[in-house]
Amino acid sequence: MNNKSIKTHFDLNVFLTFLVLLICGFGLFAFRVNSKVDCTNVGFDVITNSYTTEDLIEFKSMDASGVDWEWDFGDSDAKAYRSDVVHQFKKEGTYEVALKMNGQCVSSKKIVISKRKKLVDPELIPNIVLPEYVRVGQEVVFENNSSFANSWQWSFGETMAIDGDGRKEKYSYKTPGEKTILLVVNGDRRHEAKQRITVLPELRQRRERNPISRVDHIENVLQQIDDKPAVQVEEEEQVAEAQAAERAARITISSDEMQQLLIGYSGRNVDDVAIRNYFCYSNIPVFSSTGKRFTVSQFFKEIRDVNKLEVKQIKMVKDQTTGCVKSMTINMRTKKGLFWKTF
Repeated sequence: MNNKSIKTHFDLNVFLTFLVLLICGFGLFAFRVNSKVDCTNVGFDVITNSYTTEDLIEFKSMDASGVDWEWDFGDSDAKAYRSDVVHQFKKEGTYEVALKMNGQCVSSKKIVISKRKKLVDPELIPNIVLPEYVRVGQEVVFENNSSFANSWQWSFGETMAIDGDGRKEKYSYKTPGEKTILLVVNGDRRHEAKQRITVLPELRQRRERNPISRVDHIENVLQQIDDKPAVQVEEEEQVAEAQAAERAARITISSDEMQQLLIGYSGRNVDDVAIRNYFCYSNIPVFSSTGKRFTVSQFFKEIRDVNKLEVKQIKMVKDQTTGCVKSMTINMRTKKGLFWKTF
């Protein structure tokens, strides 16, 4: 039996090829590790005075080591590719602005864009010519002489309706008290004018004594003794008139009247100032039927622009001296869309 010897053949070229590939792999790995971008300082500043649909907002990268930038503003506009860019949002809403730097590092911020508030121009507020005070039943003339006015809507503070539509209007008040005159010209509610007028009670006429058919000297003497001096009578009349004016200035409003004001406010027919005039201070507390406390501003927000407002009961706590409202408890519900909400 012949035993054949086994020979092992080692190819040096294979070994060298394997060694070269191994060295290249280590080199690529080292290059990848060393070329990794440091994202520690990646971020951007938002430079603007306000966030509205009419503002140009500047976005500026904070990392000076960047060589490549990609901005995504979260809207339908195209992306930008500079370190410092300016952008304008066309619609109000919340947007997430993202910056990708050097293809790897990402930083983002959320911003809220609102509609630009329309400013009130004092020159467009119409003037109202009216007396300081008037008496019940006395005809008073209201006039506007603004050169820019083409149409007028007058409300003389005694009803919730429009009381006149001319440049000059006449009106006679039926009840005493402090009234708020409202004038809107050219349909511009943003520049409406408001003024107040004090309506005094109707002046009572002094009754004259009936003439005496016969002369009685004793009775004449007694009448002269009992009659008050003319100066004292005049002083008493002045005091009575001042007391009547004070009673007229006292705030009086019923639950039904307050309900009508709230319904008018929910439909944008009455502004909040017309309601706050009856309050002791601007932001009185309002309580729900369950005892939950709200501010007036929160309550107004609840009833504004609802489809339907159903008020079941209003209880008002008033100041005994002035009659102004210090707090309210309201049992009501509102409807927006298809669903009712209990306050």
